[in-house]
Formats: sequence, C-alpha cells, structure tokens
Amino acid sequence: MADDFNPLNYLREIGGVFKLGSGVLGKSAIAVGILMVAVVVAVWRLHSDWAIFGALFVGGGLFFLWFYKVLKFSSDHPDLAVLDGVEWSSFQRFQASVKGSSLPVSSEDPVLLPGARLTITDGNPESESNKG
Repeated sequence: MADDFNPLNYLREIGGVFKLGSGVLGKSAIAVGILMVAVVVAVWRLHSDWAIFGALFVGGGLFFLWFYKVLKFSSDHPDLAVLDGVEWSSFQRFQASVKGSSLPVSSEDPVLLPGARLTITDGNPESESNKG
C-alpha cells in the first residue's frame, strides 16, 4: 500500500475538479488568488498587530486595484476579458461572418513587408519598400 501513495496523483485529481478561467479575467484571477493566499499565510505567521494590519491593508489594496483595473478592461474589451485562444479567434471569425466579410487574408489583399514604413499620400497607403 505504501507503493501506491503518490501525492502528485492526488493533487492532479483534485486539480482536475476546478476549471480555471479563460481570458485576461480568468488568468489574472489565478494570480490574485495566489496573492491572497500569500497574504493569509503572512497574517497567520506575523505576531505584531501592526504588521498584520499592514499585510491586510496591502493585500486588500492590491485586490481592489486589480478589481478596478479588471472591471475597466472588461468594459472596454469584453471579448478579450473572458475569451482565450481558440474561443477568441472563433468569436472574431463569427463576428466577421455576421458582418459579411471573411477573416482569412486572401492573396489579393496588400501585405506590408516586415520593417517597411507606411506613408499615406492622397488617401492611399503605400509602403516605401514597394516603391522600387
């Protein structure tokens, strides 16, 4: 029975129960959660009342700063706040298809070369590297 005990397997099983968030909101919530655990451990280990209040004040201040920034970012960019990776790109494709355009770049679309500078003349953008 001692050979079967592997703490990593138990942690993987427990971790599989939780679905971690996606997007900026979900990824940053993980970091803030770890920060809050660190504040709780600091408060538990500290002996001075002033140090405990200081740790709580700093932890609470960082949490509310994060919360304000996340709410502002979410109101400005709701798709990036909650979607991640394939979900975000499929949402962009869906929006483009609803608007009647296709998202993939065709061979007829102009493409700037890396390092090319863009100049606008007469309302038509031209790349200086294409002027030969």
